[in-house]
Amino acid sequence: MAIVKEPKGIDFVVKSEPWTDKELKEFRKVMEKQKSKLGEKKRSKIKENYKKVSKQPA
Repeated sequence: MAIVKEPKGIDFVVKSEPWTDKELKEFRKVMEKQKSKLGEKKRSKIKENYKKVSKQPA
């Protein structure tokens, strides 16, 4: 990977703002909706794959 130089007037530093309670509540609703669309079979497969990946050394 190469070093990327910032063009003049462009700042690559990202300062994230903490989420408000309203934004967090909306995000949780969206995630719950997505989970319900997946179905139990796909969710269990995702969990299984996640466990395999998380056990691997860094």
